[in-house]
Amino acid sequence: MTALWSKVGRDVWHVRTRAVLVVLAIAIGLAGFFAVLSTYAILRRELNRGYLATNPASAVFVTDRVDESLLSAIVARDDVDDADARRVIRGRIRAGDKSWRRLMLFVVRNFQEMRISTIAPDGGKWPPHAGEVLIERDAFQVAKVQIGDNATIQIGTGPEQRLHIAGRVHDAGQAQARMENSVYGYITPETLAQVAGSPILDRLYVSVSGDRFDETHVRRVASDIKTWLDANGHPVRRMDVPAPGEHPHALIMGLLLALMAVFGLLALGLSGVIVMNLQLATMANERRQIGVMKAVGGTRGRIASVYLAEAALLGVAAILLASPAGIALGRALSNQFALLLNFDLASLTIPAWVYLLVVIVGLLVPLASAAYPVVSATAMTVREAVSASGVDPGRFGSGRVDRLLCGVDSAGRPWLLGVRNSARRRMRTGLTLTTLTIAGTLFITALSLRASIMATLDRMFGPNTYGSDRRYALDQHMLMIYVFLIVAAGVLAAVGGLGLMTAMSLNVLDRRRELGVLRAIGGTPAMVGTIVVIEAVFVTVLAWAIAVGVSWPLTFAIGRLLAVAMFRGGLDIWLAPAAVVIWLGFSAALALVSSLSPAVSASRRSVREAVSYE
Repeated sequence: MTALWSKVGRDVWHVRTRAVLVVLAIAIGLAGFFAVLSTYAILRRELNRGYLATNPASAVFVTDRVDESLLSAIVARDDVDDADARRVIRGRIRAGDKSWRRLMLFVVRNFQEMRISTIAPDGGKWPPHAGEVLIERDAFQVAKVQIGDNATIQIGTGPEQRLHIAGRVHDAGQAQARMENSVYGYITPETLAQVAGSPILDRLYVSVSGDRFDETHVRRVASDIKTWLDANGHPVRRMDVPAPGEHPHALIMGLLLALMAVFGLLALGLSGVIVMNLQLATMANERRQIGVMKAVGGTRGRIASVYLAEAALLGVAAILLASPAGIALGRALSNQFALLLNFDLASLTIPAWVYLLVVIVGLLVPLASAAYPVVSATAMTVREAVSASGVDPGRFGSGRVDRLLCGVDSAGRPWLLGVRNSARRRMRTGLTLTTLTIAGTLFITALSLRASIMATLDRMFGPNTYGSDRRYALDQHMLMIYVFLIVAAGVLAAVGGLGLMTAMSLNVLDRRRELGVLRAIGGTPAMVGTIVVIEAVFVTVLAWAIAVGVSWPLTFAIGRLLAVAMFRGGLDIWLAPAAVVIWLGFSAALALVSSLSPAVSASRRSVREAVSYE
């Protein structure tokens, strides 16, 4: 082993407890990043594969009547590859628990000759006969029925009809029935005549010829077909041209995953803060060593490579720790999204580029975080380095904030010392404060959005109406937003807790001689430990207060966006008191847990050991 790697190993081993905390912090952020990236890669591949396997329609036209002669005329066009007729009617269904549920009935012209926007049998009978209905597989949980049951349906104000549930199908083009709180049923034109009085189909599904994935080409053909239909006595009431080759919910999935990726990168960046804190402390403690290495001929680049190698070593450890967790989380997340979007995953294989990017990011974060401390420390001259004495005792008290803290002594000396100590390493405290503030802001915002939405739905539908179909569907669409915010808050809080623990450990190390002097003049071990705990409590409570202040405008901003998108009557936006209280309790608990080990270490160290430290 070379001298360089020997020193790297000894230095990391010397601060092994803090190194473990840093590795854990990086691993948490990296595992989240890995999970989101792998989920995106898997879903992007599988969602399009599953959706394209149904041969989705290039365009759908709603007109007066689509019969066999019209289909033949459309298929005969040079710009059309195939065509089919359908109909969609809405009603309600009652079965199982005897409660009425919303119903969407899809009328299929010929189940055995489906070629456009196909559905697949998933159990029971295929195809259905007159008087029978097939239920989409996810809708069974909404309808509370089983194959072989009978159900009562009603279309509009028409009479109630009895249909036999003959089988189960999978429709990859439909959203999760449980999210919509609606039952999807599939029937023949003969059954349509029974329940609606007429077998007429009014939807024309068209697959264009040529480049089906060229949106400009598809829209041009669709426009020509609409003109032709209007001119030939079939007025088009509505024309839908979906994005070619993209699942209807691909955009929502992409936006949500992009948001998750942003927070994954944020967690990684905040974990890099911990690396920076550790490296700043390491460089401060090794200034004299740096001076000696320079005095005996060590170049700045050679010395910097030692400390950058230490940061890279932490990155490698984090990659090894995060990879299994990231793979497992990515696959679990992919399965959940597949369930949410109602499609099957043929493969959970993660592409090689994901692994490569995770390795690059996992190494880049600690190296970038360590760059500033290393560059600053290695820029010192030999004289500056060997004469350095660590923390500058004359620096504190020179600023306005310092003077303000010096005047706060009514709560007692331990409180005064704890609060003042938090301002001595301002960069370290500020970075930790930022992490905890972001976590608290997300948590309070998530619960406040939840409370605001529930209050708005109470106004729209009335109190105690949570079980109503439309209210339940709206709430389920919003569920993934505030659950995601809470999960993101939890991840960032974990990173922040590790950062706080690292900061407290470094602060105790910086003030080891000072705490020894305090013990020498009569300070008890309990008092020394209390000072450390108070410092952590002050930082977390300050972060809580800032988070409460920031949460209100953030909740208001997100609420306004949701009001425009989903709530025409406006959203009743307010800050949830329960969220504020819960996060305060969590902050206090986090402070105690994070400062416990450093406090015990500081209180147990002997006076002789403390005052002899350099």
